[in-house]
Amino acid sequence: MTTATTRSESALVRPFAGIQDADSPLDFVRLLVDEQEYEQGAAVLSDEVLGTAKFKVTLPSPEAMRVAVDKTVVPHGDCGLAVVATARTHRVSKVVLLENLTGDWPSELALERSEADLVFNDRAGFNLTVAVVLLNELEPKPLRPHMAGTWLARREFKVSPEVDETSFSPEPLTNEIREYFGLPTGVLRYVSVEGVLDEESLSDAVRVYLDEEVLNLLLARPNDSAAVQMQIELAVQATESVAAAIAKELFNGAVPSAEALEPAPAARRFYENLARTLDVDLADVLELAANQLPTLRAQLEAVFGMQAATATALKEK
Repeated sequence: MTTATTRSESALVRPFAGIQDADSPLDFVRLLVDEQEYEQGAAVLSDEVLGTAKFKVTLPSPEAMRVAVDKTVVPHGDCGLAVVATARTHRVSKVVLLENLTGDWPSELALERSEADLVFNDRAGFNLTVAVVLLNELEPKPLRPHMAGTWLARREFKVSPEVDETSFSPEPLTNEIREYFGLPTGVLRYVSVEGVLDEESLSDAVRVYLDEEVLNLLLARPNDSAAVQMQIELAVQATESVAAAIAKELFNGAVPSAEALEPAPAARRFYENLARTLDVDLADVLELAANQLPTLRAQLEAVFGMQAATATALKEK
């Protein structure tokens, strides 16, 4: 069994005192995708795996949860373990498990597609939360949780398809956006890349803007030759911008290496997908992004079919 490591974050979710011990048993929670383990954070899967995989989640033992919560200011009999899945497209949620800590549950919980079709068969993926939750109202006391439904600790998994890592939908480049980024009037497109090493999914760090009028025309006639050529240009510019931004933050003039990608799993996935797209080694992609951007752009134009699309657009004018 292999383990896919992702960036972890603090799981305490409320500014309360005396509940820290409730968090520790959740350190052992893992998402299983066809027996491959994922720690909390992003789990980016191929379309095929996302659509066919068997999902399970490993859970702490009831005894471990009771012992941990008994060390807090909250009685374990008033708490429960919850597993909640939410579809990314429809925002439909399914409570897969909700058990009082006095009860019992399996060490591995199968996430059955048939029991939550809109969630586990969402082609855009789903979010999974495993949480210790307060089930009963308690007498209010300073810094102690008392409202039923309060999450005392949690782990979250964000399951998404690989396309999210390299596909960025354009947004309107309005006057307000131009002013915010200090762009001059007449700019056609702009790619903003911020916090590219901090996000679990690069789609959260990248914004692609296209002039509002041009975007409306493109959306109205997306299959026109000129629209196809514009979409390819956007894809090339966005991919080049992201590759360059990651290289600048990670390497900063140093020799690029795959080892430097270890603390940034989303960036690593982006470069690995790009290497497959260009049919080159990961080391070659890193070198292109860090030191040979014109060559990277040329390869992107070739693999995305820029020459053919441009020629077709000009011939139809």
